[in-house]
Formats: sequence, C-alpha cells, structure tokens
Amino acid sequence: MSFAEKYAFPTEAEIGGSIPRTNDFKDLFYVRWGSIWFDVHWGAELNVKVVLKVYRTDNTCEQFIVDTDAYDVQSHHHKRVTRDFYVHPFAVKLGQVKWVAFSFIVHLRDRSIPSQHDYMFMDGSHVQDTGSHRRHVTLEHSAHNNYRTRELDAGELQRDVDWQNHHFESLHLTPKLTKGQPYHPYHPKRYIHDQIDTTIWKKQVHPEREQTIKVCVDCIDDADFINHLIHAHHKGVKVECIVD
Repeated sequence: MSFAEKYAFPTEAEIGGSIPRTNDFKDLFYVRWGSIWFDVHWGAELNVKVVLKVYRTDNTCEQFIVDTDAYDVQSHHHKRVTRDFYVHPFAVKLGQVKWVAFSFIVHLRDRSIPSQHDYMFMDGSHVQDTGSHRRHVTLEHSAHNNYRTRELDAGELQRDVDWQNHHFESLHLTPKLTKGQPYHPYHPKRYIHDQIDTTIWKKQVHPEREQTIKVCVDCIDDADFINHLIHAHHKGVKVECIVD
C-alpha cells in the first residue's frame, strides 16, 4: 500500500499564544492558533489536507480537517502550510487537552492517499503553556494512523444528484416557515426535539438496529439541543455533528 509520506512530509509545527474570545452567551474562553508546514516532492497539482486529532482528559478525541496552501512552487517540488487552525485547551464540558496529534491525506490524480503515521503536533505541556512554541516534526512519539478515506465514483454521485433534482420527495424534507416565532407548531426547534425523541424511541424498540442522528450546522450554541443529543448518545443512538 502506498502512503502519503512517499509524496510529502511534515517539517515544522507551531502553536501560538492564547487568544481571548467570547461566545454568544458572553462567556470568556481562550484558543490557541496553530500551523503545520510540509515539504512536497511533487508539483502544485498535489494537494494536502491535515486530520488534526485533539485528545482530552475525558478520553475523547476531536478530529478536524485542515486545508493547506502551496508556496515556493517549482515544477517537481513545493512547500505547503496549513491555514490557521485553533485549539481550545480548556473546554469546560470536555476537559483539558492531553496532546494534539495529526495525520495527513495527499490528493493526487483523483486519489486520496493517507499518511502511514500519526505525528505529534504538541504535547500537553506546550498546549497548557500560554507562550508560543515551534518545533521540528519527526517520527519521535509517532503512532500508526488509523484514519482512512474511501474512494467514490464521481459519475455515480452525479447520477444520484441528477435523480434527486427530479424527485425532491425522495429527500423527505419538511419546509418550516415560521417567521421566527419560536412557539409556532412548525418552528424547527420543537420539530428537531421531536425527531430526536422519535429516534431514541426507535432505538429502544429495536435495540439491535443502528439509529443515527446527523447534525450539520454553522454553530451549536443551544444548550437544550446539545443536552438532547448527549442524552440520545447515552441511549445508544449514534450521533454525528459537523460544525464550522
């Protein structure tokens, strides 16, 4: 099996100082920005994406996809650097960061190739120290990378989209036009909670079947929604969240 290290290798990693931020509830918290640099033994048509893995004291692992940009481009060699990403060191609900690792994916000629290793971005001492740190990336403290991609047939995906464009009813979508009235019977909040309760009920009635809730939003800032998703997870429902 070919690995991404055949084409690219991480060279440097940097984490910046603490930056204060406030959420919609005016709660103060701090984030740390980060960057990772790569040497690429190919032209600029090769792309690299980073899979950032944030391990916390409550044994959770958050995973984020980070894009990279090319620079110092030559015909058979160039360099790449991630766009700035941010790590939340002291999340109240998740615990402190123990360490941050990363793998990466090379995209070349309609193929995605994962890295063989997980690399250390920063350990807990670097993340908890409010100062900036820059280090060389090596194989020291590396681990086997279990993150894998799956190749899809672009033609098949396009045919599915074309079919759905002419069969909207197949998507089972329910339009909700409430003019912002939260107590309207069709308001999305009540509807969403009803759908979560229905999924939990299906899992209880048929525990052998997998029940899944998939959420895609720009920001999750509703405590009732968050707690309901956590409750569904505790009841055996598989919960997947994608946020900006």
